Amino acid sequence: MDRAVALRRPGVSATRRGPAGAAHDRTGAVVNLQLDEKALEQRQELPSARAAEGLPALEATETAHRFGDGLVGVVTRPLGAASKVGVVLLNAGLTRHTGPFRVHVDLARMLAAQGFAVLRFDQSGLGDSALPGKAAGERRHRETDAAMRLLAQEAGVERFVLCGLCSGADDAFHVGASDPRIAGAILLDGVAYPTPGFWVRHALPRLLDFGKVLRFLLSRRNAGPSLADFRDWPARADARRMLAEMVERDARLLFVFTGGAYHYFNHRSQLTACLGRAAASPQVRLEFWREYDHTFFLRKHRRVLLARIGAWMRSEFGAVGSH
Repeated sequence: MDRAVALRRPGVSATRRGPAGAAHDRTGAVVNLQLDEKALEQRQELPSARAAEGLPALEATETAHRFGDGLVGVVTRPLGAASKVGVVLLNAGLTRHTGPFRVHVDLARMLAAQGFAVLRFDQSGLGDSALPGKAAGERRHRETDAAMRLLAQEAGVERFVLCGLCSGADDAFHVGASDPRIAGAILLDGVAYPTPGFWVRHALPRLLDFGKVLRFLLSRRNAGPSLADFRDWPARADARRMLAEMVERDARLLFVFTGGAYHYFNHRSQLTACLGRAAASPQVRLEFWREYDHTFFLRKHRRVLLARIGAWMRSEFGAVGSH
């Protein structure tokens, strides 16, 4: 089945379609391709697009793929030899595989420059992928398995690091605990649970503000959806067991919490308090950036995030490609 896929460049307005079906930007350059299945798999970013934006040369190749049960994603591979550890980027909430503010694109290219092949893809019902046909838990494992198989086929990857923000972190935690191919996970505002210490730190400053106390009491009378309605966390005892099992098989985990998790996480010591001794093991690393937004809205914060992930990947799994 043929598909038309528009390639939009950052900072360029929506394309206009010519009489033959091809789209043109304001300079008249063709930026749309009529893609069949084979062309979709072989599509690569045009070098001139990056040059036009004044960006450095792309140290990777990028190809789009349709795989699994109607899933669509982009594989970013190093120009040279690739590590046997690859990275799968999972959707953050309802955002496409580009990630919030294109952070997945930047992350994939940075990791490819370090020698890691990366797949960023749309899970079913999001972005370019088809609607899901099965329950969430089964979907999560089935689609991540298809993603890992594709990355193994395209880049010779044997083990995987799952990376996700918010609901993507939830998926990474669930799959990482059950699949021995998972070498690590990067959990951005991922699983954690309020503890007595959390509530003390959360409540004390607010008790001195009558307005906040009043708003809290009113919110309890008109209770809306809670955090549990939007996140897919296991029971706390199960989460402790799952983390312990990942640590036992020497999987590496990077937890990053931002100010966007203020309603359930507010101190570094909380991770061990809620997830047990495994959270204090050498395999687990923790960053708490209270001043950062949940979606890393500021460019300077995204740069710090990418640098931290890059350093963690090099430390835990080495680097093969150019730096």
